[in-house]
Amino acid sequence: MPQYLADIKETEFFLMDEEAHHAAVVQRHREGDVVLVFDGTGRQYEGRIDKIQKKFVRGTLLKPCQVRRVPLDITLCFVPNSRTGLEEVLDKCTQLGVAAFQPIVSARSEYDISKKWEDKQVRWQQIMLAACKQCNTPFLPRLLPPQSFNQAVCEEKIPSLIAYEAEQHHTVTWGMDTLGRPKQVRIFIGPAGGWTTEEIALAAAHHTPAVTLGVNILRAETACVSACAKLL
Repeated sequence: MPQYLADIKETEFFLMDEEAHHAAVVQRHREGDVVLVFDGTGRQYEGRIDKIQKKFVRGTLLKPCQVRRVPLDITLCFVPNSRTGLEEVLDKCTQLGVAAFQPIVSARSEYDISKKWEDKQVRWQQIMLAACKQCNTPFLPRLLPPQSFNQAVCEEKIPSLIAYEAEQHHTVTWGMDTLGRPKQVRIFIGPAGGWTTEEIALAAAHHTPAVTLGVNILRAETACVSACAKLL
């Protein structure tokens, strides 16, 4: 059943702009059709379309859906290597159930993530939304503004791990045990050139242990997906 991001009120839902266009023009729904609607925060309902136009859809909520939650709240702190690479990470990791994405600027960053950040967010929000629809999840991840590695790793409010290709023994499981099996965690994934020794030392100084993702050195985008899958 098609799923749409909606403004959900007490007994009604509303689709606006692109979501309404998708329902009316792309999917060619008609009044009386039953669809799934969600608000991005975990609420999901079956709803009946009562009025449909190209840029506006109004409907009645029929019943709430049983929602399955992922077992861990993950913030993926990653260094994007390219626009296409970043979009691949947003798509795949949204499907896995990542709660938030934190783009990181590191010593070996090659892609200027901060350039025209406001303009890029619209497309990236659409990528995450499409991934939510693909895997039928009602949870839309948060996309946080870019942050320097030094600034991000010094924030110790959320327990954190850092994936490091030179680490050979300490696994993600070991890392989670070391942190006390928290319900919320950050995982840092570096750029194509890897973290510097100074960055790893800074992470250690701020209670962020280094972990391995396996015997092979992975592409940065693959490492993001692998780390999140291991954590979940």
